[in-house]
Amino acid sequence: MTLKTTVNGQSKAVTHSRIESSYEYFEGTYASRVYLSDESFTTKDANIQTFFTIVSSSLAQDGAKYSEMDIIEYMAADKWGVSPDNRVGYTTSYHKYIANPWKPWKTYSTQQKSLAGWHTFIATCTDGVNIRYYMDNTLIATHSVTDNETQAGLPVYPRSTMQVAFANWIWNNVLGTGTGNRENTFMTDWVLYYKNTALDLTQINTLVANYKAQGLKRRNLAGQTFYDTPQTGVAIVYKDCNYGGSAVSLPTGNYTLGDLQAKGILDNDISSLKVQNGYEVLLYANDNFSGSAAIIAADDTCLVDNSFNDVTTSVRVRAITNSSSVLIEAESYASMSGIQTEATTDTGGGLNVGYADTGDWMSYSAINFPTSGSYLIEYRVASGVNGAVISSDLSAGTIQLGAVTIPNTGGWQNWQTVSQTVNVNAGTYNFGIYIQSSGVNLNWIRITKSGATLAAKSASADKIESLTVYPSPTDNELFFTTDVSEANVSIINSQDGATVVSQKANGNSIDVARLKSGIYLILVEKDGVKTVRRFIKK
Repeated sequence: MTLKTTVNGQSKAVTHSRIESSYEYFEGTYASRVYLSDESFTTKDANIQTFFTIVSSSLAQDGAKYSEMDIIEYMAADKWGVSPDNRVGYTTSYHKYIANPWKPWKTYSTQQKSLAGWHTFIATCTDGVNIRYYMDNTLIATHSVTDNETQAGLPVYPRSTMQVAFANWIWNNVLGTGTGNRENTFMTDWVLYYKNTALDLTQINTLVANYKAQGLKRRNLAGQTFYDTPQTGVAIVYKDCNYGGSAVSLPTGNYTLGDLQAKGILDNDISSLKVQNGYEVLLYANDNFSGSAAIIAADDTCLVDNSFNDVTTSVRVRAITNSSSVLIEAESYASMSGIQTEATTDTGGGLNVGYADTGDWMSYSAINFPTSGSYLIEYRVASGVNGAVISSDLSAGTIQLGAVTIPNTGGWQNWQTVSQTVNVNAGTYNFGIYIQSSGVNLNWIRITKSGATLAAKSASADKIESLTVYPSPTDNELFFTTDVSEANVSIINSQDGATVVSQKANGNSIDVARLKSGIYLILVEKDGVKTVRRFIKK
């Protein structure tokens, strides 16, 4: 859940966000995992991000009934006087208040530091006297009676049932001096109430993980189920080993660090995971699917055994395919050094890699070799000189696959296919190309399991390999130069790697009208052969 405030820098008009539960609760544990923002530290707006419990304001002056626990009120630019315009988190417990003029009977505690990021805030009230407040697993305050601001010694322990609420608001509409339009974002991953019992963070995270794994049901006030949300992701990642701590469900797709954080997953904070049959999860140590990687194709209770506990920064979730041939467009590298791309006249069009000098290289993430054994690696090359040499490797050069001499093809756009046969142990690797001696253009690389695949390749698959897509740029429809019926077609955003379309093809075109403007990759897979082409959506 996301709550925002907005500020019109010119008119100074503001919007606020607030949401409350329809049910009321009393003694027990209140907890929520929230994301706090420091955005207003720069703008100096009086922005307050709040997780709290409260009764009706009609009881505000009734000390026998009024109840309010402000579990966290975070101001990145403090306007309440503790540390003006600096970051302060307030935790407050009320006996009662008078709204106008403002007069509170309360006690409060502060944290004078940045609280930006994801935290779990907890309040427990179970003994009739004390309210205990925690941030993550640290006790930050214990409140029982009011302080001396108005009158000391009055109880602040809840006297009535309360609603659970969240708010993102600007206190008294006090704004900084900036004239630009701006917004502040406050996010909530989950909220939990547990009756009559004080729970610690580990117990809370275990409950939340179990609830998430079972899916969610929402009920209306009559007790009738009206919305059912099963756990739809093919993978569930957990903060702690043995499926403990917070849990997040991930459908198939590619998740950078930013994508994971938006789902509430911190950097280097995955310790166990569950994976449905037929799928695999690729964990990467660095952002944007780079660095060392681990492939998980079954439930894993603790990633310590994989040397990947609390290491993950980006993730791919995908179906396991039995295809024994994969076509890699040379320009689709995850990282490189020294090379450039240019338009190619080779069949299929698109781009090729060129201007490659000795010592240049390209790396391609998460290339799967499904079984151990012999593989044929083909390189689509062009060269205008003699003596060019390239080599291939796995895992940043730790596994060398050997070198290939590139013939002089008679021109930088005269294309031929050269190949080598290598032996590889089953696994998923970062595949690399290294320019040992300059003088080569490269359009694509094809990796094929030796033997069965070559014999089984169909005529239609041969056509798939050489297809072209047009027009590019396009407004509404993208056409193929061959019929791709029954092929699996995926469209991938080239900027973030996200799969935006995945469907079975029907005929020789695909509707792309709903795509946003940008550059996309389209992957066509049929009879074990994958072909990738680029196109531009207007």
